[in-house]
Amino acid sequence: MSAAGWFGSWRVALRITRRSALRHRARSALILLMLFVPAYAGTVLLASWSNLSGTSAQNATFTFGQADLIVDADSAIAATLPAGSRTLGLTQARTVVRGPDDLRVSDYEATDPEHPLNQGRYVLRSGRAPAGPAEVALTRSMADELGLELGGRLTAGMPQRVLTVVGLIDWSRSLGAAGLLVPNDAPLSAAGGKLMVQLPPGSGWSPPEPSSYWERSAPSAAERRIEAAATVLVVSFAGTQVVLLVGAAFTVGAARQRRELALVAAAGATAAQVRKVVVAGGMLLGVISATAGVLLGLATFALAGPLIERIADHPLTEVSIPAGQVAGAAVVTLLLAVLAAVLPARALRGQPLRGALGGQRDQSRLDRVALVAGVGLIAVATVALLGSANPEGQPAVLAAGGVALLLGVVMCTPALVRVSAPLARVLPMPARLALRHAVRHRLRTAAAMAAVLAAVAGSVALALAGGARGVATPTQVEARTGQVLVPAELADLLGPAGLARLAAPLPARAVVPLRTASNFYPTVFRGLSDSTTDPTVFRAHEQRDIAIGGAEVVRLVTGRAATTAEVAALDQGDAVVFNDALATGGQVTLLPRGPEPSSAEPSSAAPTSPAATSLPAVVAAQQEYFAKLPGLVVSPATAQRLGLDTQPRQVVIDPSRTPTDAELDRANAVLLQAQLAAGRSHSPATVAAAELGSDTRRSTTMFYLLAGVSVLVTLVASTVAVGLAATELRPDLATMAAVGATGRTRRRIAAAQAGFIVAAGTLLGLISGIGLAAAYVGFNVELRWHVPWPALLAVVLVPPVLAIVAARGLARGGLPRLRRQERSR
Repeated sequence: MSAAGWFGSWRVALRITRRSALRHRARSALILLMLFVPAYAGTVLLASWSNLSGTSAQNATFTFGQADLIVDADSAIAATLPAGSRTLGLTQARTVVRGPDDLRVSDYEATDPEHPLNQGRYVLRSGRAPAGPAEVALTRSMADELGLELGGRLTAGMPQRVLTVVGLIDWSRSLGAAGLLVPNDAPLSAAGGKLMVQLPPGSGWSPPEPSSYWERSAPSAAERRIEAAATVLVVSFAGTQVVLLVGAAFTVGAARQRRELALVAAAGATAAQVRKVVVAGGMLLGVISATAGVLLGLATFALAGPLIERIADHPLTEVSIPAGQVAGAAVVTLLLAVLAAVLPARALRGQPLRGALGGQRDQSRLDRVALVAGVGLIAVATVALLGSANPEGQPAVLAAGGVALLLGVVMCTPALVRVSAPLARVLPMPARLALRHAVRHRLRTAAAMAAVLAAVAGSVALALAGGARGVATPTQVEARTGQVLVPAELADLLGPAGLARLAAPLPARAVVPLRTASNFYPTVFRGLSDSTTDPTVFRAHEQRDIAIGGAEVVRLVTGRAATTAEVAALDQGDAVVFNDALATGGQVTLLPRGPEPSSAEPSSAAPTSPAATSLPAVVAAQQEYFAKLPGLVVSPATAQRLGLDTQPRQVVIDPSRTPTDAELDRANAVLLQAQLAAGRSHSPATVAAAELGSDTRRSTTMFYLLAGVSVLVTLVASTVAVGLAATELRPDLATMAAVGATGRTRRRIAAAQAGFIVAAGTLLGLISGIGLAAAYVGFNVELRWHVPWPALLAVVLVPPVLAIVAARGLARGGLPRLRRQERSR
């Protein structure tokens, strides 16, 4: 074929497609919507990702600016910096601020925000940087809390001084953080200064003490692999989703277009030219959707900058549009649209299109072939996912396995629809009609189910991957939940009257001064675990103080009143043990304090030192360890008999319930006032209520954005798939209208059809999503499997319910009456 003929055939195909799209506006609008959503969402996400915290290096810039490391100004590292290093002073500490209600503690930084090394660490929103000891810049969060604007005055510092607000800023590492910024030579409290250091290019210098500095470095190899894996997974899976979503629409659309295509074939068009008409539809709608999605996505990014900043908690500074990435998103959208149109176009090969003029039906016999191919793809995908589900796996193999799994399940869908046919016999009439119609048109039903399947699989994978917990680090549970610990130094500063004022705003049940032995410690006899990441081990070895007291200490540590046996043990000179790792055989052994054995290696046998002292012991608590509460208690008489030297350790305020933030603020105001009155100049000390430790979740803002987009696509896909499939019921409903069926029947049939398509697609999507998420969790060594049941149930249950309700509510009451040519199809 000549070039002119080739272009001419495409021109005719595009003309036919344009007229068909205008004639079937509803179907075209649905396809445009499904193509528009990923193009629009992709543009917004790409623009946000490239300007915010898209990489670990950007996060380092928000914290370190242009510095390579931050060291203590008086450390040995600072004295060994190579020649040519650029340095800048930095103080990061806390100070006392007088708020509208009372005193409070606030973080502050003292440095020159306009210095080149600080580029990227601060964002000046209005005003200017502070230039003297009487000026301050506030973060917007702090200004809102204090009700201050430019030109306002506040009292802050240790000792207090009056400051004028000359600027409003934000800290790039966290826009929601509250704090103050003052010049480097006017800190608000006596705190150890730091140096921001930028090393000379090519120096090759490394600090002598790696454990005592913060290094601004590029992402590690493991971080780069995880970022690459996440990117490849999201892009590949999202692309497959779009192909299946739009392919479903084109498959149903091509079936509805069979009469038009048959007329084109009857006019002399070849099979290739007929297929060009279908492909041209993908080209035309893809160009429109990609253009509209990119333009509206960029407009959204430009107009919603403040909202994007709040969501990401990072500033949009030096905004740039990633033209290459955005253009790539548009091209990918167009290619996906063409690919989605190619699939139904190729399905037309060998089909008697001219038979559509006489009412010949599409009877596809490819179920078994598709089933065999689908099972093969699932097997290949399983091998790929199992092989890549380890830290040494390849991101490309992981992504290929996920896509193959999804496509394999999709290819099995027609056979699964066909197998479900016997269920129709036991269903009521509306569901029976919907199921038999779905089986009779199983290719179109499978296409609609594939749309739901793809969207649900993406949502499930994101929910499970985002819900995976990070590796637990050793966390200390200092005391029982809600207890407030006042160190001995602060208790002395407050005195009895001050302690009473401190406890007054709190729901204090008791205020217990704790005295502990300074010259003896108990030996751990029973090892709990060899895992260095088990926080229980660390807490058990930390809880080894010997308290001197009575029943009040028992209640303080156990949370209950002392039993008769425990009171009797104290009265007769025995010990009451709160850490069951300290006792063996009803005895606890005390050693003179000196060089203690390593807490990471508990003793396995009783010590043989002649200075060791053993006491009968009653164990009051099992497997419940608090690092800053005593491990055992003895009576004052026993302490005197054993020669224990006692000293004040702390005062514990035992509450009847967990104090609220407001109550803790009022209590801390008393403590801050005492520190100011004492003339203290270092960073202020505060107290807090003890909390239970918890595992950290490695979830990011971008995960929530992606999850939101995925859920949106799921809902859109469910609605569109049901809407497209519902058009195939029109001939059957018209026949029912002729025999006297009521309008209520249409609503029931529409709901049954929606329930079958979306529920089956959701179930298959759940299986596909679990496989992909499991492989990703295995690939990322820092994650541990954890099922976020609320999110997972929402993803699995909400789309079917909404689809059924929407299909029933939007169905017209009257049954359709079709023209003769439409009945004949």
